[in-house]
Amino acid sequence: MRSTAGGLIMAGLMTFSCAAAAQSGFLGDGQTPTLHVTSADIAMDVPMPVSGANLSLLLADAGSGSSLSELKEAALQKYRRHLQGELSLQLNTFFADEEVPLVAREGQLTLQNRLDIKVIKHFSNLQRDGDYDLERGTVQLEGHFYYRLRDLSGRTLRERNLDIASLDVREAYRVRTSRSGDTAEDNTEEAIKRALAAMVEEILDRIDGELDAGELEDLAAG
Repeated sequence: MRSTAGGLIMAGLMTFSCAAAAQSGFLGDGQTPTLHVTSADIAMDVPMPVSGANLSLLLADAGSGSSLSELKEAALQKYRRHLQGELSLQLNTFFADEEVPLVAREGQLTLQNRLDIKVIKHFSNLQRDGDYDLERGTVQLEGHFYYRLRDLSGRTLRERNLDIASLDVREAYRVRTSRSGDTAEDNTEEAIKRALAAMVEEILDRIDGELDAGELEDLAAG
């Protein structure tokens, strides 16, 4: 269902005639409408470290001039960029598979997306491992994904609000911390990024039948 990077390159090579037809509002019989996908509007809430060596490192950074709120915002920006990239990649791949011509500006149809995501960290257990404490748990995602498909006049053709919790996305994390508190091995960031990528996959699986080429043709013609 997902194509390779070569498919993404082909998706970017849109013909002038298709773009001109979309901008003029004309669509011939059986012609797939051009589509403009806007950058997703993303809001996120991610837990910060609350104990151990990682918190000490954050406090040290805060003491050197960065506030904890600034450090959290920097972390959120990192995750938002990651999620934006994943969503853009997988949407472009999907529409390339469907042979839907994508345009950089206003097409006959425009797809708008919004994500409001909360990352929840669930602690499972804490074990002693020599001179280290080993924490294990899972990260889980909650929130909503919303999309709106509109035509050139701004009329909404289709929209959906998807509950992220219904996707049941979970990824395991582990934190290995020295009892002296000066070192830590923490793969929480990688677990969150894996969860975000898996979430996007699940979202596309839920909505692909609503946005395939045939559906877009019918919606544009109706």
